[in-house]
Amino acid sequence: MSNRLQRVQKLIELAEVELDQAAQTYSYMQNKLADAQTQLISLEEYQGEYAKKPSSVTHISPIQLQTHNAFADKLVQALAAQKNQVEESEKMLELAQQAWVEKRSRIKVLEALFKRIESNEIVKLNKQEQHMLDELATQKHIQKKTGFI
Repeated sequence: MSNRLQRVQKLIELAEVELDQAAQTYSYMQNKLADAQTQLISLEEYQGEYAKKPSSVTHISPIQLQTHNAFADKLVQALAAQKNQVEESEKMLELAQQAWVEKRSRIKVLEALFKRIESNEIVKLNKQEQHMLDELATQKHIQKKTGFI
């Protein structure tokens, strides 16, 4: 294997390490998004249940109503924060996916380069071998003509 092929092979190996890291990051971001979405769904369900509580009670004091409404406001704030978290996780997942696609594309380009260089070298070696065989055949023919065989 020529030096050029060895260098490209090393680049492929390094790119594969980068691809593995990008895949791990992508997987982590998928899990993080799924967790954020699950938490958002739980908060939405809890908010829906909590909103029904005052209507199910026949008698509620003003202080209890005020406490209930204050907590309901906190739930709204928590939902908004969680929605922001989901959106941020979606953006990070998209970036991780783009990075993974770029790393995978780079490997494919490097592999194509490796194959092209390897193919060119094989053609070059075949030509050298053919040239040597032609030269041997010529020498053998000359030897036959001159009577050295």
